[in-house]
Amino acid sequence: MTSKSNDVHMVDITRSSSIEGRGSVISGHNVKYSVYVRKGPCCCGTVTQKDILKGVDCIFKPGMNAILGPTGSGKSSLLDVLAGRKDPRGLQGDILFDGVPPPDNFKCMVGYVVQYDVVMGTLTVRENFLFSASLRLPSSLSSKERNEKVDTVIQELGLTHCADTKVGNEFIGGVSGGEKKRTNIGMELIISPPVLFLDEPTTGLDANTAHSVMLLLKKLAVKGRTIVLSIHQPRYYIYRLFDSLMMLSMGEVVYHGPTSEALTHFKSIGYTIQEHNNPPDFFLDVITGGFNVDLDTQDPEKTSTDKDNIHDSLVQSYKNSSVSSQIQAMVRAIAEEYQAKVAQNQVVRLPPVQYKTSFLRQLMICSGRTTKNILRHPQTSVMQLFVILIFAAIVGGIYWQVDDDCKSGIQNRVGAFFFIVMNQVFGNLSAVELFIKDRFIFMHENVSGFYRVSAYFFSKIFCDVIPMRLFPVIIFSVVTYYMIGFVDGADKLFIYMLSIFSVAMAASGLAFFFSALVNIVAIANLCITLCYVFMMVFGGLLINIASMAEWLRWIKWISIFRYGLNALSINELKDQSFYNGTVVCEQGNVYLSQQDIEYETDFDLWQNIMALLIFAAFFLILTYIRLLTMNKLR
Repeated sequence: MTSKSNDVHMVDITRSSSIEGRGSVISGHNVKYSVYVRKGPCCCGTVTQKDILKGVDCIFKPGMNAILGPTGSGKSSLLDVLAGRKDPRGLQGDILFDGVPPPDNFKCMVGYVVQYDVVMGTLTVRENFLFSASLRLPSSLSSKERNEKVDTVIQELGLTHCADTKVGNEFIGGVSGGEKKRTNIGMELIISPPVLFLDEPTTGLDANTAHSVMLLLKKLAVKGRTIVLSIHQPRYYIYRLFDSLMMLSMGEVVYHGPTSEALTHFKSIGYTIQEHNNPPDFFLDVITGGFNVDLDTQDPEKTSTDKDNIHDSLVQSYKNSSVSSQIQAMVRAIAEEYQAKVAQNQVVRLPPVQYKTSFLRQLMICSGRTTKNILRHPQTSVMQLFVILIFAAIVGGIYWQVDDDCKSGIQNRVGAFFFIVMNQVFGNLSAVELFIKDRFIFMHENVSGFYRVSAYFFSKIFCDVIPMRLFPVIIFSVVTYYMIGFVDGADKLFIYMLSIFSVAMAASGLAFFFSALVNIVAIANLCITLCYVFMMVFGGLLINIASMAEWLRWIKWISIFRYGLNALSINELKDQSFYNGTVVCEQGNVYLSQQDIEYETDFDLWQNIMALLIFAAFFLILTYIRLLTMNKLR
């Protein structure tokens, strides 16, 4: 009974903290983090263990808490560990949240602002906030309550004047850099997180904008929120906003305590700041071994041995300091209280953080954003339709009203089919950017508990993949079919259109898979192009399949070109005659037989279309599996 009561009490504290925006206390106890690094060739190199964090004890209370250190000191790694966004492999030690272990998916209940912008540029500031609110706030809230929450965050962040302005991206203008950073912060503040983590929040901002963003964070900290941020080398007017300061060197703590006592601590161990020097610059000079105690100047001639000695000296001096004793006392008190509850079996882990909304609602919200993004992105919607219309006119003009002549009738038709299939296949190389471009947005939102992978994936399929292939294909098919003068008939036109759409979907499926598998566009394009060229060679036009060696013929079964050409050829050439004047000189059926294309039954036609659709479905399923299993932690 006691255990149950205690657990309910802890959950209620967390909930009230989350709703009212009060900060929580997060502590780390002997935190160690290591990664394995391979040296030498990828397969034959030796694997060594690299220690990133080495027994860090820390505590962060409501207020402005900064983690400072040179590049490679481990400050971002510590931030990720505290926020639950680090791969648990190689992680040791305890992280306690208000004195108890954090729940599963702890990362979904805290706010985390990444270093670079991860908001949809085609949406307005208000629409981005509504997207976060619609997915991360309980579905029991009414639309009016969610809108009020969004308005409150907009006002709190000082974004009222640009609330209905698009955030902007590389194609369209939008809000300023500082407003965009505040929009990223607002996406997390929607859920009133008990702790707000920020990774290098001033990156990419000018001095004035960085100052305004940090003043905003200070304002939130004064209201009782717990702010934990990593920062490299802040200016003095930013440094003085910090309530608590932690400094790391090579994964170990060289100072952790009140910001006001940092200079005093360093002076007590022989490092005195020069007049007019910026304290963060001074700290980094000392930590990196570029500060000479005797001359009070920077000394670039320090050897690596001297730097190691300075590092060891700084770590030991901090451990022997009164500031360290105070921090250790607080950390130890939390750990002892927790261990006492464990010994008495009075601690029940907080329940896992679940998604706030159902799959169907997530699908609807994600689909709405995807649709808006397409409609407001002319480079991927209007321009694509315009280009496909121009290309259709060119193809139709080249093969204008093909005749039934024995010499050119079949040749021109088959040439048009190959040209059309090649256009649809290679034209879908642009699909490779679908997941690569939005990869960081997807990974951040999924790991933060916005939506399930399935909701995101199906929203892309239903609102991006299919429409952006279907509508261009309809336009292209109608224009080319009648300009080229293929066999008249609505059923023939439908099969022609369906065949081209199936080719486009199959090519897109392969492109989507590589875009999810590889995060570099150039590499993905190279891999996909090689696959397309390989399929083109075994498509049946450039070389007769029947003349190939038997051990190579099986490759035809994985050729998009072959299935597309077969379907178009059967639809147009079956039972059609070609003339030399008025005399029939060749039958379309004869050509199909020569190309080893089965055409006698209706199934012979539809099996090619089915194969293309199965090909598309297979690679889309692989894409979903890849999105589901990819490592989204850092």
